[in-house]
Parts: sequence; structure tokens; C-alpha cells
Amino acid sequence: MPELLNRFTSRIVLAELTIHLFLMVLLLLLVIPRIENNYRQQFINHAYIDAQRTAGLIAQEPERPYQLIDALNNGDLVHAELVHPAPDSRSDPAFGDNNDSVFYVATPLSLGATKYTLHIAYDERPTSQLIADTRNAGFIIAAIYLLSATLITSLLGPVLSRPLQQLSAAARKIAAGLSTERLEVRTPIIEINTLATDLEHMRRELVNQGEALSAREARIRAIMDNVVDALITLDEQGLIQSFNLAAERIFGYDAKEVVGQDIDMLFTSPFYSSYKARIQKNAASPDQPQSLEILGRRKDGSTFNLEASLSEMCQIEGCLSIVVCRDITDRKQSEMELKSLQEDLERRVIKRTRELATVNKELQHQALHDALTELPNRALLQDRLQQATRTAKRDGHALALMLMDLDRFKEINDTLGHHYGDLLLQQVAVRMRSALRDSDTVARLGGDEFAVLLPIIQHRDQAEHAAKKIIEAMSPPFSLEGQQFHVGISIGIALYPKDGEESVHLMRRADVAMYVAKRSQIGYTFYDPSQDLHSVSRLAMVGELRRALEAAQLKLHYQPTADLRKHQITGVEALVRWDHPQKGSIMPDEFIPLAEHTGLIKPLTVFVLNEALHQAHLWNNSGLYLRMAVNLSARSLHDPDLVTHVASSLDRWNIPAEQLQMEITESAIMEDPIRAMTTLTKLHRMGVKLSIDDFGTGYSSLMYLKQLPVEEIKIDKSFVKDMLINNEDKVIVRSTIDLAHNMGHQVIAEGVDNEAALELLREMGCDLAQGYYIGTPMTASALPGWLKHTSWKPNTTPITDFSRDSIAV
Repeated sequence: MPELLNRFTSRIVLAELTIHLFLMVLLLLLVIPRIENNYRQQFINHAYIDAQRTAGLIAQEPERPYQLIDALNNGDLVHAELVHPAPDSRSDPAFGDNNDSVFYVATPLSLGATKYTLHIAYDERPTSQLIADTRNAGFIIAAIYLLSATLITSLLGPVLSRPLQQLSAAARKIAAGLSTERLEVRTPIIEINTLATDLEHMRRELVNQGEALSAREARIRAIMDNVVDALITLDEQGLIQSFNLAAERIFGYDAKEVVGQDIDMLFTSPFYSSYKARIQKNAASPDQPQSLEILGRRKDGSTFNLEASLSEMCQIEGCLSIVVCRDITDRKQSEMELKSLQEDLERRVIKRTRELATVNKELQHQALHDALTELPNRALLQDRLQQATRTAKRDGHALALMLMDLDRFKEINDTLGHHYGDLLLQQVAVRMRSALRDSDTVARLGGDEFAVLLPIIQHRDQAEHAAKKIIEAMSPPFSLEGQQFHVGISIGIALYPKDGEESVHLMRRADVAMYVAKRSQIGYTFYDPSQDLHSVSRLAMVGELRRALEAAQLKLHYQPTADLRKHQITGVEALVRWDHPQKGSIMPDEFIPLAEHTGLIKPLTVFVLNEALHQAHLWNNSGLYLRMAVNLSARSLHDPDLVTHVASSLDRWNIPAEQLQMEITESAIMEDPIRAMTTLTKLHRMGVKLSIDDFGTGYSSLMYLKQLPVEEIKIDKSFVKDMLINNEDKVIVRSTIDLAHNMGHQVIAEGVDNEAALELLREMGCDLAQGYYIGTPMTASALPGWLKHTSWKPNTTPITDFSRDSIAV
């Protein structure tokens, strides 16, 4: 019964019946009684009207009242009488009273002076029957109406509910997942059409979501099937819900064999409960899956090492646990092998450490000492110098640093070989060490450079005394496998704190002083800021010299050279002068060393060479032919572009190569004999005359002198000036002239300041001479006027042009 009442059709029928029943009740309770009352009222009204009319007629014809009543009777009159006077008797105005089916009407009537009451009784039965028939007809009509409504509603209910049944069936299909068919419901009812449209939209959305879900599930399934690790999902009781391919491969089970089973079947000990307890214990980081090493059990019963972690993912429908397992059998094996190797390595390291400990002191010694001389090296010297400066600053005393370089060592090393050079350095080290205190540090910096640190001195004389002792120790000849050699030494001294408070400053300034001592050949010298090529004033002069080259502040003066046999001026030496706008004329000795150490010597040499050859070109055009001598520094001699510059200048001014003479100092040649010989050979092949300047002061090797392609040797003025009063200088000059002639070279003597010296040189057979007695350096414009008034004849014969060598220069 409840199911029947809950149907849509039943409810429509019941609703219709309720409505019609309500209408029937209204019909039976309101309409039919109103009709019955109308019938009664009509009867009563008719009775009263009829009684009054009858009374009226009787009053008009009083002689025959009953005849009139009979005449007026229409069949409804039951009884009529006149009562005198009997008022109010047998009067019954109510319809249906007394169950006698008679309705009584009493009407007053006057016949003349007599008052009567007309009593008339009417029959109620026709009206009562009419009322009864009306009531029965109403009940019949109501029954027929109710039956007809019930029948019509029963027939229309299924028709109306059919679209709803279709929608219900479609909804059941959608709920069951059968949502591929399109939902179509045809009905004129708008509400049902709207509901059908909404259901169709829902079906499409479910189809789309289902397809997306299927694709997502396929991707997740593909990922799970392709991961290396086993992925197992569990419900809240620890029962397996899914088992990926990696899990099947690792444990040997098919997924269908383990789904629904307890996870602990895959391990040798309880896993799920113990892991949950472990997670609760470490609740500080619940979102971090914690790895646990455990033994797994395969389907065949074998066990293996696993690394497992469990994490939870809670959703609306409940919590899901995810177990990630990894087979770590290979890793465990590798760890065991690694542990074994580590233990073996530790044993080896301990053994090796003990071995290294035995040689550590020796390695430290080698790192801080020179292998050849056993002296401290540069690193140890720097360390001790820094410690000494800190101590000196704290205690308020001075210290001295000496840098020294051996003289003529390169000649011995290149001539005799490195073996002899090493033996010499070892003996030098022994002599230095023996000449100083034990508290002093003697170090070898490299090559033939040494250093001495005097950590505590009270005054400058102590450093000077130490330098003299070192020079004295170097004075005796060195014996190298039966041969005796003399080696000098140049020492530069820097004092703390006078010359600097930092070790780097002391090292540099001692090096500057050593260079000065070596250049001036005075044995030792203290640092002098005025001699420092890197001082502020020198650096300023570098910039001024560079601008002087650009602004034509450099001028050439020319000093004549006389042929003693022909009594003729055959050449000049080009000497550069710097006409400084503030300082006046600056001599070459002041700026040539600066140019050599700053790289300006190259443009300076090119300038002098170009200017000199230009002047020679002008003199040649005027009929005055003089050999032009140009000085070369050691830096210029080592310039790979020198030969190219010379050839270019000769071509530019059309000067024969023989007219150009290049003068090179003996020390410049011996600085690098091999390179010097290469450059000089190229110049000689071009036809350029070559001359060795300051001969006798550079300790050159006769072997190199013999091999050099020079035509002329220039005796240094220090020997020529004193040869009249110093017999040793006279012997040196004579010997040099004889030696040069025997080697096929001409000789020129410089520093001839008087006639006696000139005559003595002529007697010794000297070829050429130069000095203030012959002529002082003068400008190019002054030279022709000087030649007109001097007793020396000018050379007016063109100098023979040598053919140029075709080799690349």
C-alpha cells in the first residue's frame, strides 16, 4: 500500500478524487439543501398568496365563501373553514411539522362587521416528493460524476507519468554508468522538458568526467606500472587494494593473488602496525615518509633486503595508505663491499700516513730550501723577513736586507757548462754562510741571486760590515775541478724602517740598490731614492720623456772622429740631448737608463737612428761624407725589430750601409751573447759597421770577441785619460791596440783631451781618436763652420756602398 500511494499516477488519481469528492460534498451539503429550501419556500409563498387571494375574493362575495374556495382549489387544498372568532387556532405555518403532510395558513377576514379567521390546509406531499426526488437525483449525479472523474483520471495518469517514467529509467541508467545513449523525452509539459534537458546536460558532464577520469586512471596506472619501486595501496585495516607491476616483479606475486590480503604477508615481521606506531612516535613530521629497512618475503619463500616507507592520504571517503618498497639487495652488497674497502683504505692510509710522517720534515725542508745549495729559498726568506719586520716593529730595532748578484757567473756558466756553474754556486753558498752570524739568514733566490737577512742591527755600519765580509769572502779564486776562477759580487742593501716597513718594499728597494751597485761596479751600495727608477720623480720623468719624443724636445749633437794617419775627420758620433723646458739640457746618463727600464728605449733608438741618417743625407748632398756612429743599448740589441728599423731608415734616406756604424758596449754584448751575436751578424751582412764601445770594462770573453762580426774596438776613456801618468793604463791601451790589430780590427781611442795623448796614440798605431782636443759635441749646423777653422781635413770622398744582403731582416 505505501508503494502504491507513492506512485505518481496514484497520487494524481487520489488528488483528482479528493478534488471531486470535495465538489460532491459541496453539492450534497450546500446545493441540494438550498434547492430543497427553495422548494419549501415556494410552497409556503404559494400557500400564503393563495390564502390571501381567497380571503380577498370571499370578502368581495361573502354570500358564497365555500363555493369560491372550491372554485379556487387547484388540487392542493385539503381543508378550508371560517372560524368566528377562534383566533390563532389550528394555525401551522411550518412546513413538514407534525408529520401530517399538511401545511396550515390562518388569514384574518372581515365580512361586514363580523371578524373571521380563514383557516386553509394545503397538501405538502407533492412538494415533499419533489424535494425527495431532487435529493436522490443529486446523489445519483454525484456518484456518476465521481465515477467518471475516477475513470478519466485513471486513464490520463499513466499518460502524464510516462515522461517521468522515461526520465526515471534514464536516471537509473546514468546512475548505473550506462550514460552513452542520448536522453530524449518528448512531452508538451515544459517542466518535464526542462528536467529532461538538465538530465541530458548531467549525462554529458558525467560522460566527459568519466572519460577524463579514465584517462587519468590510465596515466596513473601507466606510471605505477613503469616505476622502479613497488607501489602498494592499503585500506585502513592494512589490506592490499592495489599492486603495481614493480611489486609483482619484486615479490613474485600477481596482483590478484594479494589484493584483499594483509600487507604483512610480504614481510618477515609485522610491518603495518609497527610502522604506524613509528609514525605516531615521530609525529613531529607526519608528512615526511620515513624509510625503514626490513626483510621482504617473496612468493617462493626467499627473503631479501627492502627499504619501505609508508605515507597516508586522507580523503572524504576515508584514509588510504601508500607503501613504497625498494629492493636494496644490491645496495646492501655494495655497502658491505664499500665498508670492506673503507676498512682496507683506512689501514692503508694509516700505514701511508706513518710513511709520510717520516719524510714530512724532509719535504718541508725541500719546500723551503734550495735543492742545490741547501740554503733557504725565496719562500722561507719571505716568511722570515715578515717575522723579522714584525719583531723589529714591536721591539723598536732595525734590520737589514741585502740582495746580491754574482758578477761574471753567466760567462762561466755559458762557457764551461751548468755543471761548473752549480759547483760555483755551492761554493759561494758555503763562503757566504761562513762569513755571517748563525742568526743571519742566507738564501738563494734563483740563478746567481742571493739574499741575506740581518734580523737585528743597531746601526747602518753593521750592515756595511756584513757586506764587506761577503765581498772579502768572494775575493779568493774558486777552484772548479782544478781550474781557478774569479767571481765578483754586487750587493744592494735596504734598511728597516728607513727604506720601508713592508717586506715587499724592502725586497724591491734592495733590488734597486743591487742594480745600482752592479751598474757602477762598486761592490755594494745602500738604497738611494734618487736612484730608484720607480720613484715618483722618475715616474714623472717617464711621462715627460714620452712627451719629449712627441714634442721634438730631443736634439742630436755630433762629436767628430779623426783618422790619425790621414789627419782627416772621417766620422761623427751622434749624441742625444734633452732640451727640457724647465730643467734645461739633460745628459743621456740621466734618462737613457730610465728609457731602458720603461720600454721607451725602442722609440728613442728609432728617433736617434732616423735623425742621424737624415743629417747624414743632408751632409752627403752638400759634399761632406762622414761615417755616422749611433750607440745601441742592450735593450735595443735584443729588439727583434732593430734590423728592420735600420734597413728602413737606410732606404728612406738613401744612405749606404757602410756609412752607418753601430756602437755596442761590451757589457751589453755579454748580457746575452747568443742573441747579440745573431743581431750583429744580421747587421754585418747588411754592410753596417760594428764597433765595441768601452772595451776593457765589461770582462768579455775573448772567445765571443773573436766570433763577433765587429770592425772596430773603442778603448774606454778611463784608460786613455790616465795613460800618460799611469803605466798600467798605458800597457792596457798598447795591448788592446795590438790585440785588435792582430784580430783584424781597427782601434779608436776616446777621451783624447790633449796633444800629448794624441801623439802617444799615434806612436802606438791607434787608427782613430775622439775627444775634446779634437772636437767637442756640437750641433749639426755648427759642424760645417767648425770644419772650416780646424786643422783637420773633412772627408769629401763618398763612402763605398756595400751591396745589401738579400736575406730577411
